[in-house]
Amino acid sequence: MMQWSDHLRRKLRSSRHWTGAALGAVAASAMVLAGLALPPLAVLVLAPAVGVLIWRVVTAPGLQSDLALRESERKFRNFVEQSLVGLYVVQDGKVAYANRKSAELLGYDEPEQLIGLPVADLTHPDDISLLTENHRLRLEGEVTSIRYTYRALRRDGSVMWADVHGSACEYEGRPAVMGVALDVSRQVAFEHQSRLANRVFESATEGIIITDAEHRIEAVNPAFTRITGYSAAEATGKLSRMLTGRGAEANKEILAQLRRDGLWQGEVRDRRKNGNWYPAWMSISTVRDAEQRVTNYVGVFTDNTRRKEDETRLRFLASHDSLTGTLNRSGMMARFAREIAHAQDEGRQLALLFIDLDRFKTVNDTLGHTAGDQLLVAATQRMRQQLSGNEIIARLGGDEFTILTLDTPGGGSAAKLADRIIRTLSQPFSIDGQEMYITASVGVACYPSDGKDAPTLLKNADVAMYRAKERGRNTFQFFTADMNHQAFEQMLLENSLRRALERGEFELHYQPQFATATGRLAGVEALIRWRHPELGMVFPGTFIALAEQNGLIVPIGAWVLKEACRQGKAWLDEGRRFGHIAVNLSARQFAADDLLDTIREALDNSGLPPSMLELELTESAIMHNPGEAIELLDRIRDMGVALSIDDFGTGYSSLASLKQYPLDSLKIDRGFVKGVPHDADDVAITEAIIAIAHKMGLKVVAEGVETAQQAEFLKAAGCDVAQGFLLGRPVAASEVARLMTAADTVVA
Repeated sequence: MMQWSDHLRRKLRSSRHWTGAALGAVAASAMVLAGLALPPLAVLVLAPAVGVLIWRVVTAPGLQSDLALRESERKFRNFVEQSLVGLYVVQDGKVAYANRKSAELLGYDEPEQLIGLPVADLTHPDDISLLTENHRLRLEGEVTSIRYTYRALRRDGSVMWADVHGSACEYEGRPAVMGVALDVSRQVAFEHQSRLANRVFESATEGIIITDAEHRIEAVNPAFTRITGYSAAEATGKLSRMLTGRGAEANKEILAQLRRDGLWQGEVRDRRKNGNWYPAWMSISTVRDAEQRVTNYVGVFTDNTRRKEDETRLRFLASHDSLTGTLNRSGMMARFAREIAHAQDEGRQLALLFIDLDRFKTVNDTLGHTAGDQLLVAATQRMRQQLSGNEIIARLGGDEFTILTLDTPGGGSAAKLADRIIRTLSQPFSIDGQEMYITASVGVACYPSDGKDAPTLLKNADVAMYRAKERGRNTFQFFTADMNHQAFEQMLLENSLRRALERGEFELHYQPQFATATGRLAGVEALIRWRHPELGMVFPGTFIALAEQNGLIVPIGAWVLKEACRQGKAWLDEGRRFGHIAVNLSARQFAADDLLDTIREALDNSGLPPSMLELELTESAIMHNPGEAIELLDRIRDMGVALSIDDFGTGYSSLASLKQYPLDSLKIDRGFVKGVPHDADDVAITEAIIAIAHKMGLKVVAEGVETAQQAEFLKAAGCDVAQGFLLGRPVAASEVARLMTAADTVVA
C-alpha cells in the first residue's frame, strides 16, 4: 500500500481531484467510527458540509506546515481505514479506492487486492444491470445521490447483501462514483423470512389464530375466516372461543399441558358464524419472551368435517352392503350381538328371519348380473316397506337376506312379517322393461328358544329356510315345530277374521253400569264377541290386537257402532230404560277419515237419540295429535254424542292435560280399582282422580268392580258409576233386557 501520508498529501493539495463531498464522506465515516453511529443516509447528507469545513481547515493560511499535514494524515487514516462502514470509489467500472472495511466485507485480506477489479466481478450476475444503471444516473447528473440494495459477491463466491449510498465525485481529475456500503444480509434474510412467514400465514389452508396471554385474539388469517365465517375485524379483540370455550375442566387440562409442554393438540368442536357446529383438529403453541413469560398463544386448526364424513363413509362401507345399503354379514353379526344382549337384559323375545330369493340364479343367467343387481335393489326396497322401523335388515351376500325383529310369544309377529315379505316379493318386478317373477323361502329362528347368540340363531334360521324350500318354496318355516304350529294357527285366525264380518260371525254383549249413589241402571257398555264356527266363542283379547295390526278394526268398529245404535233404538221402542249405551272407538278408528260419517250414519239409520250414545276413547288415541283431536271431538259433541276417556291412568296424559278436550266422563282403569281399599297407593290415586275430575265437571266411571269392598269404597269416595263382574257380567241383548225391565231395582 502506498504510504497514507503521500497519498493524502497529493489529494489534498489539488482541489481538482477531491470534491468537498468526497472529503466530507471521509470525515462523516470518522464520525461513525467515533461513536456517532450515523446511518448511511446521514453520511451522505453531512458529507458536503463537513467536506467544505475540512477543506477550509486544511487550506487555511498558517496550517501548511509539515507537522500539521502529518497530523491530518494520521487522523484521516484512522477515520477512513478504521471506519465501521465500507468506503469505496469506482471509476471506469473498476474499483479505484477501497478502505479496509470494504475489503473485509468482500472477503479480501487487504484493500489493495480490490484496486483495479471490475465491479462486475464483485456483483451477482442478476444485479449487474442494476449497478451499472445506478452508476450511470450519478455520473450523468440525473441524480445527486442514490441508495439501493444489491447482491455483492465475496472472494469465496458467497453472496452478501449490501446497502449502498453513493454520489458522483471527481477522483484524480476524472469522474467517479463514491459510496458507503453496509452488510445488510441479516436484515434481508430476516425480511425474507418475515415475508415468507406472512405469505404462509395468508395462504395457509389451515386456520391460524394468534391471541395474547389472556386468549384475546390479536390476528387471524384468511383461512380462519373461510372456515368459521368470522372476518378478521369481527374476531380481533374478542376472547377466543376455540381456546376457552370447551368447558372448565377441559380448559384446565389444556392450560396445564401448555404450561408443562408448551404444546397441546386434539379435536375440538366449534360453531361457525351461521350457528352450525363442525369438528376441528387443533394445535396450540405457547410463545414466551426472554424471561419465559407467556406472551402469546398460536392456534392452528383444520376443518375436519370432510374427514369425519369420509370416516363415517368408510365405517359404513365396512359394515354395510354397497349395493343395497343394508348391513353386510360383518355389520349384521355385530348388531345382532348387541340386540341379543339388550333382549337378555330386558327379557324380550327376538326372531331372526333368513330370506332366500327363489330362482334368482335364473335371472342372473338369463338377463345378466346388472339386471340381477337391479332386482336385488328392488327386492330390498319392497322388504323395507314391510318393516315398521325397529327391525334390522341385512344382506349376507348373493340373494340371501336376514331380518331381526322383536317377536311376541308364539311367534305371531314373526309369522306375520314373514308372510308379508313372501307376499310382497311374489308380486311381479319390472327390470329394464322385462317383467319377472321371484318368490322367497323364509326360515325363522327365535331368541332365546332357538339360540342364545347370533351365530346359533343364524345357523338355525338357515336350517328352517331350507325346510321352507323343501315344502315347495314361497313359504316360511320355524325352526321349532311347536312354533310352526302356533304361527299357522295365528295365520288361520287372521284369515278367518277377514271373513268374519261378511259371514256375520260377530255379536255384541252388553255389560250394565250402575249409579253408585242409587244402585240404579245408568247405562250399558257394548262389547264385541266372535262366535267362530270351529273355535266357538272368541273373546276380544284374542283377536282385537290382530284386527288393529291388519286394519280390520276400522270396519269391525263401524259394525259395532251401527249394531249398538240399532239395538239401543230397539230397546227404546220396547219401552225399556237403560240410560245410555257406551261404544269403544279404537285409535285407528278415531284416525279414520270417515269417522264422522260413520257416527252420523249409525244414528240416522237407527233413529237412536244422540244423547243416549257415549263414545269411549283411550288416552293415546287423542294425545297423538291434540289439535286435530280437539277439533274432531268438538264436532262429535256438536252431534249431541257424549264422550268418555277409557282406561284413564294407563296412558301419558294427566287430568290437567285433559281439560282442553270436550269430555263428559272418564273411566278409571281396572288396575287401580283392583287394589282398593287395601293398597294405599291405589286408594290415594283413585280418590285423587275422582276429586279432581269432579272439580273439572267430569263424571267418573269405575270398571272392574269385583268385590263388595271395592263397591263400598267407590261409593264412599264419590265415584258416580261402577261396572264389573260383581254388578253384572257382559251378556247377550236379550238377557240384559230383563235387567232393564227391573230398572228401578237397587242391586248394589
